[in-house]
Amino acid sequence: MPLVANILREIDTRNPGIDQVRRGHETVRALITRMIEDVIAESGRRIAMLKPNSAAEVREAPRPVVGFSPAMEKADRDVKGFLYPRMYHHGRVERIMADAEQVVRDLFRHYAAASGDLHQEWGEGISSADSVVRAHRIGDYIAGMTDRYALVEHAKYFKETPELR
Repeated sequence: MPLVANILREIDTRNPGIDQVRRGHETVRALITRMIEDVIAESGRRIAMLKPNSAAEVREAPRPVVGFSPAMEKADRDVKGFLYPRMYHHGRVERIMADAEQVVRDLFRHYAAASGDLHQEWGEGISSADSVVRAHRIGDYIAGMTDRYALVEHAKYFKETPELR
């Protein structure tokens, strides 16, 4: 993972003898910072190319408007390739993920059947949209939710909502 290796070298150069726990925190902080900076720059480039005049033009764009640069996409794949077998496939994490995925599926099915429950801006024109556009709009709406908001919304429409802890 070249990006992580570079970050670790920078941390070690700036902070010789740094405590290992602190080094871990600094590594995560620096990695997140670089990813945020990259997505801002890349998204700005994509927006400049698209030149949208409305939110509808952004929603209907042929490819995502917000995303990583190709180099950061590779770095992200490298990091995930390292973390998935070591962390993400832990039993507790897998149970929480299964519950979270069920919440997303439930919300998607609910909004697909009751599009009037979507926030007004997101529901605008959805009833006359074709099924692909409807699915993308609902998916984008759910993707923009925080975990907490998704759980609140789920609790409004379903008898049982899992605790994701």
